[in-house]
Amino acid sequence: MDFKKLRKIINKDGLYAVRVENGEIISCYCIHCSRALQQPSGAMLIYLLNGHVTDGFMLREDEFVTSLRTLKEIGLKAGFSAFEDD
Repeated sequence: MDFKKLRKIINKDGLYAVRVENGEIISCYCIHCSRALQQPSGAMLIYLLNGHVTDGFMLREDEFVTSLRTLKEIGLKAGFSAFEDD
């Protein structure tokens, strides 16, 4: 891997996603997320398009990611009637 090339690409503070295949840098993306710089730990949601990072952001402490099906299942088990009839 060419670290000089990587240093040239990564030339400012930020959170980067770098894709490497067979030792070669395929893509590099800076995720512009001010919360990531303020909050050094936590969950992050990253968007991919054809294997390349296109965007992303840090989740807040009280946020999570799930499917609507799972959310409905949990709601029904907890007894919330809003989920009973679709």
